[in-house]
Amino acid sequence: MIRRTAVCAILIAAWFMQPASLRAQQPRPEDWYGKMSKPKDFDPPKTFGGAFQIELPKDWQLVPGHTGTVFLVAEKTKRFQTGAAIILEYQSLRAAVEPSFLPSVGVELLKDVQARELAGSSFSQQVIRGADGRSLIMIHYDRPGLAGGKDHVVQYSIPIGTTMYHLICIASSAEIQKYRPMFAYAAASFAAATPGR
Repeated sequence: MIRRTAVCAILIAAWFMQPASLRAQQPRPEDWYGKMSKPKDFDPPKTFGGAFQIELPKDWQLVPGHTGTVFLVAEKTKRFQTGAAIILEYQSLRAAVEPSFLPSVGVELLKDVQARELAGSSFSQQVIRGADGRSLIMIHYDRPGLAGGKDHVVQYSIPIGTTMYHLICIASSAEIQKYRPMFAYAAASFAAATPGR
């Protein structure tokens, strides 16, 4: 009994002595992906270029993209005040990604994000499966914000055929819980415009 108690005490002490970044848990997929109750003020699904559809927050400003960026929608705010944003990027693939390869693809995507976001912190990556049966990669991290403080970024990487879409959602870390249901809903609403693609 004393030996078991000593072993437990050592394990607990080791847990608290490790860096907080190692103790941090992965974000719970059900909190960040899914059509929970539909948030207020969402537009009906929009189809873009016949390739995909998505539901986006109503009254946010839609801005066209360039090269690998399809669009950006930004929350309308007061002049020079930061708000939240949702960006959709894409990249062409040589072949469709098999779901069994998503964990290794996720590791490579995380390395790429870390290389681009040198001031980023609290990086995590996981493959999740939605209620719709679709698998995707979810990456979370924090980075310095435009107005001071930190921004929280969640990137949903969604393979559809030979295209990898990256739905990137950004908001101030201080206000992320306000936007989390919107980001989760928008990501879960993203789908191929033609079923089976």
